[in-house]
Amino acid sequence: MFFTYFGCWQNRGGGMGWKYIYAKNVPIEAQYLYKKAMDMFRSGKTESALKYLKQTMVIAPCYSKALFEMGNCLTKLGEHEEARVRYEQAVRIDPALKDLVEKRS
Repeated sequence: MFFTYFGCWQNRGGGMGWKYIYAKNVPIEAQYLYKKAMDMFRSGKTESALKYLKQTMVIAPCYSKALFEMGNCLTKLGEHEEARVRYEQAVRIDPALKDLVEKRS
């Protein structure tokens, strides 16, 4: 049976979907890509980080931390309007990020 939350599909039971899900229902593959993205971002490779984050979102479209970090990458690259959209998406999924987004403004 599948459920949707803010347009994001999650597999609940059954034989389909990811086998290894750990932190907050985020597949391990998405967590790996997110970690790679953060390593790239800390190394100053913002465009590479953004590519990894985009791949992360294909696997886990409701990964709010990845959306938030996409916003950070886009801000650093001067893409302020797209960054704002990513921040808003992150807050819709995880309202606790609202304070962080407001601090970025």
